[in-house]
Amino acid sequence: MLTQKQEKFVQNILEGMNQSDAYRNAYNTKRMTDKCIHENASRLMADSKVAARLQELRNELIKPSIMSAQERLVWLSELIQDKETSTGDKLKASDQMNKMQGQYIQKIEADIPRAVNISI
Repeated sequence: MLTQKQEKFVQNILEGMNQSDAYRNAYNTKRMTDKCIHENASRLMADSKVAARLQELRNELIKPSIMSAQERLVWLSELIQDKETSTGDKLKASDQMNKMQGQYIQKIEADIPRAVNISI
């Protein structure tokens, strides 16, 4: 659990502030030098609880924007069925769907020299 000031620091970072500005906004820094603010902000950013909270909130922001595999397949299917989509784009979408579903079998051919037995 973070203190109110630590949480404010994390929220400031998420809003796009640099570490020093986030620290200035969350803590009373009137009597601190810029060097001291920078050092304290760096220390705070390295704190395991603060770093974990920041990562937790970043993950929450990212989740809604990432499509699931099922959503990607639905989107590609709609693209393929859309009359406005060019034939080339439909073929690319179809190819991508096949790759996603493991429809292609990759064949590898190689010439492997046989060992030669020499009897003396």
